[in-house]
Amino acid sequence: MTRAYYGWLAGATLSTFGDATLFFALGWAAADLGPQVAGLVLTAYTLPRAVLLLAGGVLGDRWGPRRVLLTCDFLLAFLTLLLAGAFHLVGTTAALLLLTAAAIGTVDAFVLPAAGAFPRLFADDKTLPKAMALRTSTQQVVTLAAGPLGGLLVAVAGLVGALVVDGLTFLVSFVILLAIKPPLATAAVPSGQSVVNEALDGIRLAWSEPVLRALLLTVGLTAAFVLPVTSLCVPLLARSNGWTASLAGLVVGATVVGSLLVTVAVARLGTFPLPGTAAAGGCLVAAAGIAALALSSNAYAALLCGLVQGVGVGLFTSHLAPLFVASTPRSHLTRLQSLLSLAQTLPLIASMNLLGGLAETGAPIAVLTCAVGTALAGATLLGARSVRKANVGVS
Repeated sequence: MTRAYYGWLAGATLSTFGDATLFFALGWAAADLGPQVAGLVLTAYTLPRAVLLLAGGVLGDRWGPRRVLLTCDFLLAFLTLLLAGAFHLVGTTAALLLLTAAAIGTVDAFVLPAAGAFPRLFADDKTLPKAMALRTSTQQVVTLAAGPLGGLLVAVAGLVGALVVDGLTFLVSFVILLAIKPPLATAAVPSGQSVVNEALDGIRLAWSEPVLRALLLTVGLTAAFVLPVTSLCVPLLARSNGWTASLAGLVVGATVVGSLLVTVAVARLGTFPLPGTAAAGGCLVAAAGIAALALSSNAYAALLCGLVQGVGVGLFTSHLAPLFVASTPRSHLTRLQSLLSLAQTLPLIASMNLLGGLAETGAPIAVLTCAVGTALAGATLLGARSVRKANVGVS
């Protein structure tokens, strides 16, 4: 890895931390105004991001990921500092919370595809898995630290302080990105077509390429059945088994630790020779951990199950992500990243409602359903010969 990549990674990690603490602060402030406001704030963030992701992918391929990230870092710094002033003058109102969430969600629709494609501008096929695993591991460390540090920041400085900190992190990220230049370039994409046609072109490419098609399908399945485990199922299990909130939090933390251990190992040693097969194995390991979690009535046994699940998720993500990027033509990098983000967002909306209904009959039923869905994702990858035999250098 070059110094330029480490520089960008440092700035991106700092801004991710600022975002994580801000989301904690927004949720805390919205909850104080009632559960309905909290739900509306979450929707105000999610909806524009989902609607604009494909447009963000098109713009990233037209402008290049670096130019998009520079623009978005500057916008987010300006918006968060401006909103900090508004909250200081007006106070915490539902309207301002909704405006803040919608503004950040809108800009994020352009950030996510560009940031997902950016490591490709620093790494060839040989170093790409390590570069992406390094980025993932730093984000996981941020996830572990953002909760307690975000709570401390809100306690000391409130929502205004969180907005100021977030704005300053984006300013730092902007300055760092302005000073570096990626050694590799994306293929130039002419802007003669409409945004809709270019977005459809990305969808056609993903559907026509067997590797990309199978990977997107698998990501959709894992998003639908793995992501709800920590956000929905663990709290439900904790309540049904009489665990404390702190023990439930430790189970979630064990999942993050398991995934972090794998991604750090991949960042250091690289992936297995057949990443598609390794990703499928990761799904099956995660499914085993989730199934055992459903049958765990003891919180400390659940910690081990969470660790196993995290190891499986780490194997899956650290092998699938570089294979997906390496399989994508440089002319479509950010468009395909926007599809990858959509594949993680849309199925989750449906599965949350499904699992919530199943949990009415018992939390273990919902968790076992997640285990079955995760195992199905692994079987889908194993059944796709093009993925099973693919290497990172397929493109």
